[in-house]
Amino acid sequence: MGFRNLGEGKHIEAECVVSSAKKGRDYTIYILTDGEEDVEMHSREFYKIGDAYFASGTVMNERGFFVLKPEKMERRPEAYSAVLHKAEENAKVQKEKLLADGLMEGLRERIEKVGKKLLAARKLGRFVLLKFHNDADGVSGALALIQVIGNAQTHQQNSAAYRVTDAMRDVNVIRYERSPLVVIVDCGSGEESCEGLEILKAGGAEIILIDHHPPEKGVERFCSVFLSPWAVSEEEEASTYPAGYLACEVARACGRKEVEHLAKMACAGDKSGIMPISEEDRERALVIDYMATYAEFGNRLEFYEHALGEKELYASILFQARERMERVKEEVGRMMKKRIEGPVAVYTVDFEKVSAKEFPGKGKLTSRAFELVMHEGPVVVLGFWDGGISFRLNEDAVLRGITAVKIMGVVRAKMGDFIEGGGGHARAASLKIRRGYTKEVLEEVINQLQASQPQEKQALQPS
Repeated sequence: MGFRNLGEGKHIEAECVVSSAKKGRDYTIYILTDGEEDVEMHSREFYKIGDAYFASGTVMNERGFFVLKPEKMERRPEAYSAVLHKAEENAKVQKEKLLADGLMEGLRERIEKVGKKLLAARKLGRFVLLKFHNDADGVSGALALIQVIGNAQTHQQNSAAYRVTDAMRDVNVIRYERSPLVVIVDCGSGEESCEGLEILKAGGAEIILIDHHPPEKGVERFCSVFLSPWAVSEEEEASTYPAGYLACEVARACGRKEVEHLAKMACAGDKSGIMPISEEDRERALVIDYMATYAEFGNRLEFYEHALGEKELYASILFQARERMERVKEEVGRMMKKRIEGPVAVYTVDFEKVSAKEFPGKGKLTSRAFELVMHEGPVVVLGFWDGGISFRLNEDAVLRGITAVKIMGVVRAKMGDFIEGGGGHARAASLKIRRGYTKEVLEEVINQLQASQPQEKQALQPS
């Protein structure tokens, strides 16, 4: 017997979860859910949100509302999983027309599964920790998902890798919560994240991972749902479907229709062409990227919501971000060196000599340099600094058999002692290098690019 078909005077018995509570006049108003239907209960006793009970009592009519008059409330922790499962099964998602085409139809089942889990979490008042990468893509996705979840702890993740230190911090956050759900957006699927994810899962978290970066093989085993275009495709186009866009599709499946502008902001931030984007979308993405660069760890979503809605603050940040980008673009252009002269040209930029130390980040600096030469035929741009190398290649270079992943694989095999990590795909990637050894690794990258050139006339330029 559950909470369906309530009527005045009806006796009910059900396993349920306390999903919310608010103060009444001299009592607390609780909402109990059996995973399908809800009932209100008034009591002067304390019941913790998220705890499971066996409830029995009689339904009363109070001012036109059905209210349970409890006769028995017995704690039953083992009932929680059954109520949660029922809530997920009964959650209603909508089959919306997807905003982008291509491989997205293959992800519909995963999108709906994430949606059901988030709607069920909201219904049960489940503890949710929402983590998002510190850029326009990650922030856009989190802003969309919070509309579904309602109440969640939100933490900014200032690294694409979910490291052991991140996991230890998060396990401390969730350790007193019943059945905590951790949702990670736009980070956490690479090789360097596996140890952290394993610890987080062992710490009691259910993990939903929404990402578009090429994943480490086996990362899916840590997740109840792995929402990634790479789950249904091994083609390079998979990375062009940003995590923020995927999160917006989840929100739309849950009935939140007003998130298309967030999907476009995510695409603008990641320079994805899967949706038409406007200059306003690019501006919003630039503002978020600028803010996220200077935000401290743990920064919350309210920070970005406030800035996007406050015209004077928004205009000030946009002006500063634009000015910085123009200055950096000019500076990078002066510092670019051509290291290989066709058929696939290779350029390098030493970011240690660039005045911008924080914004834009190293990846976006490489993109700015790449934009200066990307239409000059097949080209590779390498941005480097003490601790890393960032790769950008255009489609013409990839069509001639050169990919960032292939070059990185050879270099890692030869110089593994100096390389601490890295990842990416054919046209964009990065290597994390032991400090003090970047130039040696860079020269090996250039040697491999030289060896990979198509059999046409070429020249290696001095460094």
